[in-house]
Amino acid sequence: MKTKSLLIKTAITAIVKGSSAFIAFFMTLALTRNLSPEQSGLFLLAIAVLSASVIFFRLGLDSVVLRKISALHNEQAFRTMTTGLIWVLLACFPFVLLCFLLSDFISNEVFSKPEFANVLAVSIWALPLIASCMLLAVGFQAFHRVIATSVFQNLGLSSFFLFGFYLLWHLSPEDLSAVSAAKIYLLSALLIFVTAVYMWHRQINGKWGSPQFKNTELWYSSSNMWAATSMSLLVQWSGILMAGVFVVASDIAYLSAAQRTANLTSFVLLVVNMVVAPRYAKLWHEGKLEEIKRLSKWSTRGMVVLVFPVVTVMFVFPQSIIGLFGEGYEKGAILLSIMAVGQLINVVTGSVGFLLNMSGHERDFRRVTFFAGPLTIILSYVLIQQYGVLGAAVATAIGLSVQNIGALFMVKKRLGFWPLG
Repeated sequence: MKTKSLLIKTAITAIVKGSSAFIAFFMTLALTRNLSPEQSGLFLLAIAVLSASVIFFRLGLDSVVLRKISALHNEQAFRTMTTGLIWVLLACFPFVLLCFLLSDFISNEVFSKPEFANVLAVSIWALPLIASCMLLAVGFQAFHRVIATSVFQNLGLSSFFLFGFYLLWHLSPEDLSAVSAAKIYLLSALLIFVTAVYMWHRQINGKWGSPQFKNTELWYSSSNMWAATSMSLLVQWSGILMAGVFVVASDIAYLSAAQRTANLTSFVLLVVNMVVAPRYAKLWHEGKLEEIKRLSKWSTRGMVVLVFPVVTVMFVFPQSIIGLFGEGYEKGAILLSIMAVGQLINVVTGSVGFLLNMSGHERDFRRVTFFAGPLTIILSYVLIQQYGVLGAAVATAIGLSVQNIGALFMVKKRLGFWPLG
């Protein structure tokens, strides 16, 4: 019965996460086909800034909250979520205000793109809303609410944005620009935030619990993860952000399109993580290491079987796939192939990050990311100077591979088994 239940949950999750991945893909497609490469590049740069900031300003709370609520569905666990939300909002707002006030300086002196100022000034206000939604999504994940988790992670925001973008395109196409797209994105973030808070209130029957501003235990656990996720975000986003400094906006559009397409391969990993992460936490709490081992190996085998054909298609027909984004995007074909390699290794190594984090080995995951993060920054700087966006793609793929292979060896060292095989 447990196996049947797990398979059903995995199937439902696959449908929902698959929808999320493809809607995010179509969001990029809508931008690149209706805006110029320069305008879509500016908006996608803003999304990259937001995406990296959202990871940083969640303060490493995701895994801690997930582990706590998965093990204990009580008011004490819910208080952890309430405290985490307060911390996230308090951390976000000074940064948001600073970026808003210094948008001209940042756009000119950091990114060398004066036209980016207005886009940044609007989009940055979505940061606290998205960061809060992502943390609330973890709470729903702990309750095995697959659809709610996916909606508040990215499906809802992308769907609202697509609706708003095409509504403006239908009513007033001449007003479409990077700035108008940023305004639609901000409004979409506000709508999904309000929905997430309301749904969480219903989920816990209003038992938020009093926030603990000085929760030493929570801070100790989350700080390890914060350091790890901060380094991990450098692996994922430093290539695009550094490219934003050194290359033209149109090249950023090509790189972003390639990255978002390659990320379609990792949706299988996202599906499995959403289902198995709470189970890892529960099984570890119960001391059932053999069940963790069995679950990990079977899930990894399944992911490899599903992902290999997708990556093969990206290698055989990269120009046809990336060409969907519009004329001129065929230049990103080689970028797609390179970034698909990194995502393939990400999937083949299995849920190594969650295995370490859900079993209380956050420090080991932090050590891995503390090597992979700076390595990606150095590679990005050196390779972008020499090869432009091609260097950014290579640096990202190498950083992602190093991070996952390092975590794989840590799983073997701490838990005594290889997730693959």
